[in-house]
Amino acid sequence: MLQRVLKIQTLRQCRCFSFSNVSYRSKNEFGVEVNNEQRPFAHFHPRTSKSKNFMTKRNRQETFDQDREASKPKFNRYNATQQFKTKPIEDPDETLFNEEKDDLTMLGTDQKAYAPSSTSKTDKPTTTAVSLQKKSTSLNVPLEVLIRPDLRDLYNEEEIQQSLETHVNEMFPSLRPFTFDLAYLINESATLKRFIEMGVDVYRWNQPKDKAKYILTLDFERDCVEHLVFLNELGIKNKSLAEFLSYNPWIFKENLDDLRVRINYLTSKGFSSDDINRISTRAPYLLNLSTKTLETKLNWFVKKFQLTGELTKDFVIRAPKLLTLPLQGISDTYLKMNKELGFTHENLHRIFQLYPKLFIYDYKVIELNFDFLYNEMSLSHSRFIEYPPILKQSFQQLRTRCLYLKFCQRQQFDPTKPNFVSLKDLCLKTNELFCQHVTKTPFKHYLNFVKTL
Repeated sequence: MLQRVLKIQTLRQCRCFSFSNVSYRSKNEFGVEVNNEQRPFAHFHPRTSKSKNFMTKRNRQETFDQDREASKPKFNRYNATQQFKTKPIEDPDETLFNEEKDDLTMLGTDQKAYAPSSTSKTDKPTTTAVSLQKKSTSLNVPLEVLIRPDLRDLYNEEEIQQSLETHVNEMFPSLRPFTFDLAYLINESATLKRFIEMGVDVYRWNQPKDKAKYILTLDFERDCVEHLVFLNELGIKNKSLAEFLSYNPWIFKENLDDLRVRINYLTSKGFSSDDINRISTRAPYLLNLSTKTLETKLNWFVKKFQLTGELTKDFVIRAPKLLTLPLQGISDTYLKMNKELGFTHENLHRIFQLYPKLFIYDYKVIELNFDFLYNEMSLSHSRFIEYPPILKQSFQQLRTRCLYLKFCQRQQFDPTKPNFVSLKDLCLKTNELFCQHVTKTPFKHYLNFVKTL
């Protein structure tokens, strides 16, 4: 009871203050003057009209200006040049770009790059992308210089040098050297026009540049017609001829007599005209190899894989591209499959006889597929020999299909048990066919499973 009386007396002695009362009070109950400057609400409360610390917008701006002036570095001899600098140093490249920024197709940079000296003055070009009329119709300019003006050093005649200098100064945008594309020169070259009419993919000649420069030196009637007649006699016609030239324009560099000797060599090895046609179409660069090179490579394959005459002919027809590849890469793949993957020499010989194309692919792809199927799916070496193309499949696709088989509990690779899944089934062309014929599940379920990986 006594404690309740004491609490009531204490509460009566206490006084409650509000923000509005405190702002107008100047003294407390003890007679001490109240300093509103020390109160935190006086700095921002809008109703404290008598607050001394309330800052107007103008006062805050003045304080900000004073602080900025105080933070500026004082004058000294190191920053004197920066403070009193009135005009920035002009960059000639920036000036040139500013003059041409409205029309970036002008050739000020090209004229500067290929000028005789960096100090010589050149007139401002007037050619734009709108005016594409040919200005050098009367100039004696070699065709390859239309793409690479720096090749003018290869010509010593004074007349050609003058024509080249004039051509470079008047070069219009479609022939700028940094836009290395033969498409810009179709209207300039009758040879390119003829190849376009034949259906050749000219864009494949852009890279490497040596190929494009060589094409621009050809005259269709003088350098190409006889070779086209020769290829037509071999049976390479129409669409096949266009595809052949798209990949191998170097055929025009070969002597026709040498080409006939190589055809006779292949005929002596037992290849028919249809076989030679198929070989030439599937491996366009094969005809560029000399008979000595062909003989050396064929002997290497015979000794390496212990091939007989019939097997040699069969592998050339099935994988003629092997003869055009470096033998070192094929030998490295053979040795790594033997030492790292555990295939014996007899296994590799059998794999080559069944699927010689496997040695065309990168060894890293073969290693990834083998590691997953051997360690994760527990396949033996004998299973790989039964279907070697499994080693060159897309690793991501192969892994996804095998994991989906595990998810469906269909990972049965033993041919002696029911629900057997062959390696050929894992290589079906589309995932829809894989779901339809192998897992017997809707394709939508396969897509939902892929999202969980």
